[in-house]
Amino acid sequence: MAPIYAEVVLSWEGKEYTVQPSYAMVQRIESGPRAISILGVCHRMWRGEPPVSLVAVVISHMLQSGGAKGATPGLVYAHLMRLAMSADGGDEEWGRVAAAISTAFVPQEQSSGNSEGPVGDGAEQLAKAMTTQA
Repeated sequence: MAPIYAEVVLSWEGKEYTVQPSYAMVQRIESGPRAISILGVCHRMWRGEPPVSLVAVVISHMLQSGGAKGATPGLVYAHLMRLAMSADGGDEEWGRVAAAISTAFVPQEQSSGNSEGPVGDGAEQLAKAMTTQA
């Protein structure tokens, strides 16, 4: 089965890291005592109100999974805050950060026609069943 999450490339300290998001990564970010809603982070970013500390944790998870072991949430936070305090507010780079998170964690349609996967016909049927029962 092909991956359902799009691969993204992130830059950190002059190097590029290829990240292959997975459902396991989503679960690591969204569970535990410090759970973060990826969807909530995306919504706030697209409204222009990025929760910088939460974005830093998500980006840190992504970078570390791509091999940037030193990309701690604290260092990512510091970088993002410097962007926010720059003359233009880092608007262009913040746009890239928002796009990277939303691209990475929004499942892609599967081309194999497999309706048993988490996207495609099975997801559409589940959504219809949920709305008709409400």
